[in-house]
Amino acid sequence: MSRRFGPPPELIREVPPTTARRASPPDTADALAGLSTINDYFAVGTGPFDSDWRSVQQLYTDPALIDGIVERVQARIGAAEPRVGASILFLGFAARLWSIGLGAVVGHGLLPDLAAERLLYRETGGQITLHIADPVGWQGDDLESMLADTILDGHLTPLGAALQPISQELLRGNAASALLGAAREYDRHRATTSPGPGEQMARRLCEDERLSGTVSFNGCSHRRSSCCLYYRTSNGGLCGDCVFTHTPGTLGRKDAS
Repeated sequence: MSRRFGPPPELIREVPPTTARRASPPDTADALAGLSTINDYFAVGTGPFDSDWRSVQQLYTDPALIDGIVERVQARIGAAEPRVGASILFLGFAARLWSIGLGAVVGHGLLPDLAAERLLYRETGGQITLHIADPVGWQGDDLESMLADTILDGHLTPLGAALQPISQELLRGNAASALLGAAREYDRHRATTSPGPGEQMARRLCEDERLSGTVSFNGCSHRRSSCCLYYRTSNGGLCGDCVFTHTPGTLGRKDAS
């Protein structure tokens, strides 16, 4: 039997102190449905849900829950170290959040309410999917900064704290890399100009003090200042924006993490 989570749309949190105005629930739902056709990272379900779904907020407050997911991610990617599983979990989760938020703002002029207490997740074998029971959001001129606050302060900061001990510089680099990756994928599917609107927004967001120093830009390319550690998985290699230009050896080289 399905059930509903959280208050109905008319009882959601008050609009933040900006010029934003509430977007209609149908417009928000339509925007999310459209984004879900891009790829799995942009996908978020809506409407009634069953007992398999949990509040994302639980990820940040239940150590046993997050540790279990890290273990399953670690097993899925063939990583010997828990920190590698934690990094890849963070990177993938950040990519989903940025994809949904950036895609909605750039493509539809609205920001869905992605607050941790409203957003639901389901995890199987270290793979996470997202769901919003009653999609609502905002429209206005300040959506870009609202997006940054929602993702960085509302999600990635508490997620990073829950994943300790792991380098915070590594996680900040993951946050920026996930943002730029989400923008690249959005533009690849929807943009008609280069640089596309997704990349333009992502580059502006990377200037935020919370992401400062995590990436450097050179024309159309960028390189992060840390490594996500994916090369330390069984079939891993270096990401396209990695700080390393070749896979580090096992001796005489310190990870940039």
